[in-house]
Amino acid sequence: MKKEKPVKFYKNPLNRMMLNYGAYVLAPAERLALYIVTFAIGGAVGLVFYSGLFKNSYGNPTTATQISDAVFFILVGLVANRFLAPIYHENRLKNQQKKLESQFLTLLDSLASSLASGSNTQRAFENAYSDLLVQYSENDFIVRETRQIIDGVAQNFSIDVILRDFAARSGNDNIMNFAEVFYTCFSKGGNMQTTVLGTYNSIREKIMIDDEIQTKLTSNKIQLNLMSVMPIVIVAMLRLTNPSFAASFATPSGVVANTVAIGIFVGAYKFGQKVVSLGAK
Repeated sequence: MKKEKPVKFYKNPLNRMMLNYGAYVLAPAERLALYIVTFAIGGAVGLVFYSGLFKNSYGNPTTATQISDAVFFILVGLVANRFLAPIYHENRLKNQQKKLESQFLTLLDSLASSLASGSNTQRAFENAYSDLLVQYSENDFIVRETRQIIDGVAQNFSIDVILRDFAARSGNDNIMNFAEVFYTCFSKGGNMQTTVLGTYNSIREKIMIDDEIQTKLTSNKIQLNLMSVMPIVIVAMLRLTNPSFAASFATPSGVVANTVAIGIFVGAYKFGQKVVSLGAK
């Protein structure tokens, strides 16, 4: 089955196009830049491992050498794009999700303070919007979403309707759980202050624990990335400093050995990423 393309925007109940936080869609310029960078990196790696084939008996490059260098540059560049682009996309999505969750925590903090001072729910969101503008710009995620809630109330929409739409687009379990609890509390007349404060404390604790885990794993991630890059650096240095050693790469057996080695590097990197990801869970 053909994989469906992620949707960047959805219409909210106010008939406005709002961001789908559960997906990260690259802008055309960003997509082009990513393709050029990953293709160039892959092409450079291809030249490190596969350049210099078909030289003549005097060790001078021939037309066949130039053609093979171009072919390997293109082939490895395309493979690198297929391998690196998803990694970049996943990291951007994670950063987007983390940014949204952090901003949502700020919203809950402001809501809890307003509710504790005696404000009703509508007034609490209005106060929170003013507080958010002090810390963020009007284009930040949570500021735009809070503005939708206030505008929705002005157009006779219930707060929980707009909030649940935001939660559905958030792709974040904490926000979706809060929206459901808020709906139950709001519709049945529960203690809103306790609900908001409890959710705030729960999310803050989870974020603090996640930050501690990520801090401990940072050194492991750096080591993994360095170990993945070092073979390429070593081979490049050997090619530059030891021409006789470099000549051994420009043989059929050298091409096979390099291909096997690259496969091992890629496999080791993916396995390392899985180990680090398991440590973060």
